Amino acid sequence: MYDHWAAAEKKVGEKTNMKHSILICLMLLSLFLTSCAQPRLLDELSISQAAGFDLLEDGEMKGFFVFPVFKSEEQGSYQIVSAKSNTISNIQFLVSEKSPFPVVMGQVLVILISEKLAKEVGMIDLMNYIYRDPIIGSRQVFAIVDGEVEDLLHTKMNQTNLNIGVYLSDLLAQNMRNGNQPVTNQHIFMNQMMAKGVDAYLPYIKNTSNSIKVSGVALFDQEKMVGHIPGEDTFTFKAMIENHKNGIYEFRFNDKKKTHVVIENIKSHVSYHIKPTENLAKKPHITIDIKLKGELKEFMKSKKIDTPSILQHVEKEVEKRVAQQGQDLVQSFKKQKIDPLGLGLRYRSKDKAMTPEKWQKLYPDADVQVNCHMNIVQTGVSQ
Repeated sequence: MYDHWAAAEKKVGEKTNMKHSILICLMLLSLFLTSCAQPRLLDELSISQAAGFDLLEDGEMKGFFVFPVFKSEEQGSYQIVSAKSNTISNIQFLVSEKSPFPVVMGQVLVILISEKLAKEVGMIDLMNYIYRDPIIGSRQVFAIVDGEVEDLLHTKMNQTNLNIGVYLSDLLAQNMRNGNQPVTNQHIFMNQMMAKGVDAYLPYIKNTSNSIKVSGVALFDQEKMVGHIPGEDTFTFKAMIENHKNGIYEFRFNDKKKTHVVIENIKSHVSYHIKPTENLAKKPHITIDIKLKGELKEFMKSKKIDTPSILQHVEKEVEKRVAQQGQDLVQSFKKQKIDPLGLGLRYRSKDKAMTPEKWQKLYPDADVQVNCHMNIVQTGVSQ
């Protein structure tokens, strides 16, 4: 019996030693293969921090890549290199021919698309190209440009020495974090394009006399842009699709003095109440409840602002305006046959019998109500 155990232990030991030998060989082989790989040093690459694309009259695209230029005496220096082609991959190749090093997009912060290109050609080719490139991350932001990307990239801005790519990235991030621009990036946008029951949106920007501003939200039907939400409605749109903490809302009363009101640091919370219909025989009922809490920062009027009657008057006016803007946005989306609020996706989460085809038929007649409740928690205003 003991001889049998000894023989068994010997076999186990031999197998263990063999496994160790194989593991060591694999480790040595991986080190050998790694040492044979072609190293790519950062100083031997042209790393683009921003890219943009225009559509030309002949149907070709013109692409732009922004590279930092490191000079000891200057900060924020950059170079813009462009090329024309029918494909994005060939544009990158042609730009590389004009550069001393291969062009890579691994650190691209923002990608700009002209409105003409987004409407006539769409985003699918760009998204496919980016999706297939493993170097490109998923956190960079796309933005649609009102006009030509070339003009915007060559805008000579005052009071900044930042690289134009870094500046645009900071501009968009700040408007998403502290302003009324909905949060988005490449990952979110691609998910919206591929999902059923929701349509995508992107920041809409333009240049105006030595400055660049975020002026609205571009709206998409599948991969093509079909319109945009103007800047004065972006607060309400953002409040309808996400909770945020730093919203700003301003308006004028319809009184004789056209009293100007500014409410800042608005915290918003949105909830959707969906009432499924039996066998999808009747039109769907969806209620969007928006709750706002903010600080009254500006109220150009002679009356004492902290009296309850004045505060209630402001609160009621905000509630009425936001609810009406929300209703108008919903009607506009229905006319354009788009669903950036993701109502179809939300409805399907409550009723699995709903399909994209059925929702497309029911959506135009869907009963969507927008409610708003405003609570002013602090004043400290200029009067």
